[in-house]
Amino acid sequence: MKILMILIDNTFPPDIRVRKEARTLVDAGHEVYVLAKRGPGQPLREMVNGIKVYRFGTPYLEGFSKFIFYLVIRIILPFYLLFFSLKHKVDVFHAHDLLPALPTCLAGRVLGKPVIFDMHEDYPSMIEATISEFPSIVRPFLILASKFFRLEEKLAVKFADKVITIVEEEAERLRRMGISREKIEVIYNVEMLDEIEELVKKLGNRGRPSFLRDKFIISYVGGFEVHRGLETLIKAMPFILKDIKNAHLLLVGDGVIKDELMNLCKDLGLEEFVTFTGWVRFEEAMYYILISDVCVIPYDKTRLTEKSFPHKLAQYMVMGKPVVVSDCKSLKRIVKSAKCGLIFKAGDPRDLAEKIIQLGRDRELRILLGRNAKRAALEKYNWANMSVKLIRMYGEIAGR
Repeated sequence: MKILMILIDNTFPPDIRVRKEARTLVDAGHEVYVLAKRGPGQPLREMVNGIKVYRFGTPYLEGFSKFIFYLVIRIILPFYLLFFSLKHKVDVFHAHDLLPALPTCLAGRVLGKPVIFDMHEDYPSMIEATISEFPSIVRPFLILASKFFRLEEKLAVKFADKVITIVEEEAERLRRMGISREKIEVIYNVEMLDEIEELVKKLGNRGRPSFLRDKFIISYVGGFEVHRGLETLIKAMPFILKDIKNAHLLLVGDGVIKDELMNLCKDLGLEEFVTFTGWVRFEEAMYYILISDVCVIPYDKTRLTEKSFPHKLAQYMVMGKPVVVSDCKSLKRIVKSAKCGLIFKAGDPRDLAEKIIQLGRDRELRILLGRNAKRAALEKYNWANMSVKLIRMYGEIAGR
């Protein structure tokens, strides 16, 4: 089949989920197009590993002007999809995340083409979780926007032929909305084992940097937003350092609250015990995980994080690292099931510190949990298993 994937608020190939899905479908013999936002230095047209990429330019915008730009894009999108489909004879539309979902459903209805709505996250809850990061003057507008997107989501999951979620808890939410289980496919944010194994071999001879050589390394990899619980992780460090004198925290990533986190470290006198790496390439992020003793997901409890399966969890697991996660519903379930880590009370730095100290004192426990994490990744939480589900779903669509 000819498949058009629509990704209007991110770039390609950096988007990990879209890259894996597109590659899987190309390997299965499908012809895949991707419509995505143009990143710095990227051409408007390009072939990437057999995937035909079409990009649209975006000016650098922030705040209200950015909202207006994406509103215009969403209004234009159905007409563009009609034109693109007629020109390239597209068989299936695959909309990634909520922004293009409803416009894509509209184009699908007009053309009689099936539409897949790939929910990378609970988008309205994501808006709600980040409202506090914005000036108070725009917060009422964001509250209204989240309610609007909640309505749009209900329409999109109703009109789409198939809906993909990243975790069972999100699928359950859709079932409570009246969406049939047969319409929903759960495809985790997990890694391609061959890629990771090749990367580990490449990184295997690379030792720790000198400033981390004798440290007990605690790592977090990902974005810096309010709901990520990074403040809790930093506040846990003084308690950890009382017991583990050589503890060092690696914060790998960037985000809107980075300056606040750095100031918190300064206020707590932790500057020499915490390293902010900034954004790094995927290979470098995996290197930091590989040299870590414990990896953490300290998320606060929100409507978004209670139904999350972040890429970092699968990355920690496939690297064989013991994990410490907050008691958000999905994280707690996965870690308990895999027996690969410890769980702390979200927002409680003392409890988080106690769990990390427990692992710091008990090397055998770290080894056991790390082995369990690796086993779970090899047996269940890997892209080979997810690709089977994705290909089967497309087979069902083709057979209609």
